[in-house]
Amino acid sequence: MSRTAEYEVVVVGGGIAGSFAAATAAAEGAEVVQLERKPRERAGHIACGDAIKSPRDPKKYPGPIDMEAICADEDVLADGEIDQIEWWDRELDERTVLPYADHSNVIDRYQFGQHLLDQVDEQGADQHYDTVVQDTVQNGQVSGIEATRDGEPVSYEAEVVVDTAGAQSILQDMVAFDGLSAVEEVTFEKPHYTHFGSAYREIIETEEPVDFANAIVGKPLEQLGYVWYFPRTPTTINAGLGFQMSEQPIPLADRLGQDMNAEPALPDAQVAERFGTTNKLGSSIALRRPLDSMVAPGYLAAGGAAATTHPLSGKGIRGAAISGYSAGAHAAKAVHAGDTSEASLWGHNHYLFAQHGEAGKLASRDAYNVAASSQSINVLRAVAAMLPQDEIKSMVGTESKIESLADVVSVAVGAARNFAGHYHSGSFDHLGVSNRDLLDVFQGVWTARGYVDRYDTHYGAYPSTRAGFFRWRDDRDSLDETYYDDLGLDDADRKY
Repeated sequence: MSRTAEYEVVVVGGGIAGSFAAATAAAEGAEVVQLERKPRERAGHIACGDAIKSPRDPKKYPGPIDMEAICADEDVLADGEIDQIEWWDRELDERTVLPYADHSNVIDRYQFGQHLLDQVDEQGADQHYDTVVQDTVQNGQVSGIEATRDGEPVSYEAEVVVDTAGAQSILQDMVAFDGLSAVEEVTFEKPHYTHFGSAYREIIETEEPVDFANAIVGKPLEQLGYVWYFPRTPTTINAGLGFQMSEQPIPLADRLGQDMNAEPALPDAQVAERFGTTNKLGSSIALRRPLDSMVAPGYLAAGGAAATTHPLSGKGIRGAAISGYSAGAHAAKAVHAGDTSEASLWGHNHYLFAQHGEAGKLASRDAYNVAASSQSINVLRAVAAMLPQDEIKSMVGTESKIESLADVVSVAVGAARNFAGHYHSGSFDHLGVSNRDLLDVFQGVWTARGYVDRYDTHYGAYPSTRAGFFRWRDDRDSLDETYYDDLGLDDADRKY
């Protein structure tokens, strides 16, 4: 017979989103429990690229978590040693360098995660490790979790459940959303499996310092995705790769090993150890725009479960922190108000899309993902070689725009200059890419670029109450269709 534990807020997940949610809800006075399937000593050990920018910025990492204290620990490696992004296409002899205005970091994700969990504890939330979710409980709304803790069944009763169980969250398969109470249909958007990517990473060590210790490096993959090398230190590197699940699968570990064996910078690389075994992990990540609605009666989604990752790069730490903070704050507010309906939790959506705006920026960048998904990888490699650096930075970031006539001319001139160089060297012939292919795709990039701003504007006008959602969604769907038509996409390439 299972025992019962009663809380106001149950947070499922011990990652970044879960820790920001649990700490925030507890700091706001709610009775909170955080459930994590791993034992305490292994919690925070998560597959991730580990790149994090501006970790001390409270706008990017809001709430009661003391990021300054976490970054002060040298073991976390938030030392600002990364000052640029590099894109290597060795076959084309292409090395694009994108400098950061401010320094970035490749952290030790485990040490970072352990500190986060310590701070959740300091805020007064209970933490139950070795706890595996078996099912959800609902009665008009999500009202609890059935789990096994240390091998014993436990029923967690709650007024709000916060889902931070990652991309392809098991909770989203367990909740019968159509059976929840709502004025109209439940607004929560359950994503499609093709909206995700598969990722794999190893922590490797070299005898000699690598010559790219100040850069996070990306390389082309035969599928829509990329290989990465992110140095934690000059001799310790997070090496990994990822691709979209809409593509044909590839053997991730073997493919990464193939790239490392051929990489001149890594002649003696060996996989590091953690917990007495090789430090290798895989995961799924969201490569789509954030969910249209991340709330349902008694339920909030954050982090990977809400698809708050960058749809091109897969960057997700910042989105997880912001959405976790928002979920915790709005869960506590709803509990204190005695109303955990979808309408009462709506502020979570509005904050992310309109008030803070991070989710809206991510959603707008998905326009590039849609355009890229219909093209062959060799054509995309050619376009990456042709585009000027500032345009690439605008695509993979969420903070830059190119708006003035002078900027537009600069992009066109830079693309023409790069095209001329590669044309004379025979790069495009080598890839089997014609001038017609390049022109079509460059026009597609230009079209996508215009729609990025249109999506940005639309998401910035996300409704402040549930009542305006369905009209907003209809207008967004119409924008999608117009965009697809302008790109000339076949029905099979229309993402949503």
